[in-house]
Amino acid sequence: MVDLRDSSGRRWQITIGSAEAFCDDESVPNEHTFEIDARPNRLWVDGQLAHTVKVGDDWWIHLDGRIHILSIDEQGAGGSDDSGGMTAPMPGKVLELLCNVGDTVESGQTLIVMEAMKMEHRIAANGSGKIVAIHHQVGEQVDAGAVLIDIEDIE
Repeated sequence: MVDLRDSSGRRWQITIGSAEAFCDDESVPNEHTFEIDARPNRLWVDGQLAHTVKVGDDWWIHLDGRIHILSIDEQGAGGSDDSGGMTAPMPGKVLELLCNVGDTVESGQTLIVMEAMKMEHRIAANGSGKIVAIHHQVGEQVDAGAVLIDIEDIE
């Protein structure tokens, strides 16, 4: 599944090969077919070839004479316990922390920028709440599954 934000700020969740997508947590029919090409930076959308390139934090997709810009939020994989912590979805290096202990954050808000496989990955909050602990600092190497941040639910 890929989490996307469109230019209107709507949050989309799309799974390649699925007939269903979600827009702001509402199910919508997915009338398009997506296939990943074996060659880099290529994608087939409804049988048409699309060329992709990463520019900064966004993916630019050239399809049918138009350019579409996608911002992808990579959700922190759930915590190692029931406390609402976020774990690293892949091994990598912490490049930037965009939050502090005590901050109140919203679901989908980018909290950490990591580098993995020579690409930057923005890791977004997997739920709303208050930051109670940050377990790694800028420059640290982390393993997949390492607890990054603890978020306490605010009620």
